[in-house]
Amino acid sequence: MSQQKRSESSRAFAALAYILPLLGGLIGLAVDGRNPLTRVHAQQTIGAALALALSFLVWGVVSYGLALIPIVGPIFAIALFSLVIALGVFLLANWILGLALALRGVERTIPFANRLVVRLFADASVRQK
Repeated sequence: MSQQKRSESSRAFAALAYILPLLGGLIGLAVDGRNPLTRVHAQQTIGAALALALSFLVWGVVSYGLALIPIVGPIFAIALFSLVIALGVFLLANWILGLALALRGVERTIPFANRLVVRLFADASVRQK
């Protein structure tokens, strides 16, 4: 396989990780996980999807407890939901940036999800660049 074809296939797997955030990342790791470009982008998209899902889960648990406090509890729960939405907007912007970088073949990490990815995958190849 030539270098250009390998580069095109790794860019395709890296972009697939962003097109199908969780499933595409898992497919990219399973099929082309040895390629650094595919591995970085697949791990980042899995980390971002897990961070967003985890933030909704934590918000749901905390807001349920806050809802039991009369008057101020629901107000705080709504305020916390605005933080979850802000995180979602931030991850959406990073998702768009990551997709563009994956299509260009650049290995760059997403700022917020990088910490989660390093802990999840414990891989020295995922570093802040």
